[in-house]
Amino acid sequence: MSYILALETATTACSAALCAADGSVVAEALSLDGPAHAGRLLPGVHEVFGATGATWDDISAVAVGLGPGAFTGLRIGIATARALAQADGRMGLVGVPTAAALALALASAAEAAGRLLVPLIDGRRREVFAAVYASGPGGLEVVEEVAVVRAEDLGEWLTRLGPVVVGGDGAVLYADRLTASALPARGIPVPTAAMVGRAAALGVPGLVSGPDAVLPIYGRAPDVARWAAPARRAAPEHP
Repeated sequence: MSYILALETATTACSAALCAADGSVVAEALSLDGPAHAGRLLPGVHEVFGATGATWDDISAVAVGLGPGAFTGLRIGIATARALAQADGRMGLVGVPTAAALALALASAAEAAGRLLVPLIDGRRREVFAAVYASGPGGLEVVEEVAVVRAEDLGEWLTRLGPVVVGGDGAVLYADRLTASALPARGIPVPTAAMVGRAAALGVPGLVSGPDAVLPIYGRAPDVARWAAPARRAAPEHP
């Protein structure tokens, strides 16, 4: 049997999963006690292999969540996926926007009927990465691309959308900021590798393939750039 090996490290959760060609989950290792991706990701891969008896010969592609999310986590997940695919030239490499994987999971939630899909991912600094999708006959459609929304503005940002279903660690963290029109989906507290594997199998907006395209979606400039900018401006000019 051919499997997709999926990895997701965009948040403090760390997970690996084996998915069948139709996107169904065969095995998953999920750790919510993060962040400790460097120490838990590959053991998670070994765990799902051991649970199924799969070997590398059974893997047709490695799929990884691209973010947005935690910078370090994204780099660990994507570097691992690239290394595993490169080690065996016959395996494909697929990148899945984490927001799109979350939105696909939201589309299957009972609460989603007639509502827009809004994945919310913790962006630290009291901000969330938020996007808006719709589910139609042709699959997911992007209504609004990923934006950075301050926690104090989240209620206003959601209100203008009307009825939505939300999910992800941002929805959990800022549950008190959700409006009455924003219904939390049950059982979708974080993006997971199982969601990434299903999205890779079924297709979602932003899906990419190959090492040149599988790159992190950071969502904003890294902290080091933010901290360095004032220092550069304050530095005296030399003759």
